[in-house]
Amino acid sequence: MNAADLVFLALRGATALLCLVAARGALRRACLPGQPRPRRWRARFGAAVLLALGVFALEDGLGEALGRPGEPLRWRSWVWVILDLSIPAQVLAVLATLRQRDRLEAELAQAARRDPLTGLPNRTGFTEAASAALAAVARDGRPVVGAMLDIDHFKAINDGWGHAAGDVVLREVATAMRGALRPGDVLARVGGEEFALLLLGVDTEAARPLLERLRAAAAMVPHPGAPERSVTLSAGLAPVQGLGLAALESGLRSADGALYAAKAAGRNRVVLAG
Repeated sequence: MNAADLVFLALRGATALLCLVAARGALRRACLPGQPRPRRWRARFGAAVLLALGVFALEDGLGEALGRPGEPLRWRSWVWVILDLSIPAQVLAVLATLRQRDRLEAELAQAARRDPLTGLPNRTGFTEAASAALAAVARDGRPVVGAMLDIDHFKAINDGWGHAAGDVVLREVATAMRGALRPGDVLARVGGEEFALLLLGVDTEAARPLLERLRAAAAMVPHPGAPERSVTLSAGLAPVQGLGLAALESGLRSADGALYAAKAAGRNRVVLAG
């Protein structure tokens, strides 16, 4: 074989390898969850075409380089080499673009369910996570308690020391509460300084010490005004009677009423609905 034969064979081998890699990527995409059936079949058909192209390229390279060694290659053969090589290369570029799009869509979907300041779920994320948690406890009939929590005098923090200081308090209170929770409990920021909480497997009496633990964790957050002051929480508790979103919303409304009662009673306390 002369140098031209070696180059031709190498290019045909590269085409076959790229076709194999592109076909593997197409098959992986066909196996992604949530793909519509027509899209899965198109991906499988494309993978089959790529594999056929790879076999043809390898066979053609061996036939030209080894079957007729030393004979000059026709210019059409070089044109087909470039065209065939471009096909899997373009498919790989498209697959890379689709993977990037999938990542962006996943990030956007995550952002739509999460509060960017505290990292906690927002109202939408809380509803989804709470629904899943309620479905999990439905099988064994464990009790569920809903709670609403509010940072006391938060407006005074914003007005007195600025919204940047208020953001720091929100982040640190959220982090403190998250660290004091049990695995499986669902905490979310649902308003400016308001949080919703779902406690699984406890009744209201057993939930009260858990809320007191959250209040103690929040009290460790430095107040922006003075070191001798502390950040306090008010909370309302209510049982969630039944399953589903209607039962959850009803329980949280009762907890919200108890939260207002806690604030009316002087704040910095936990009040049980009813």
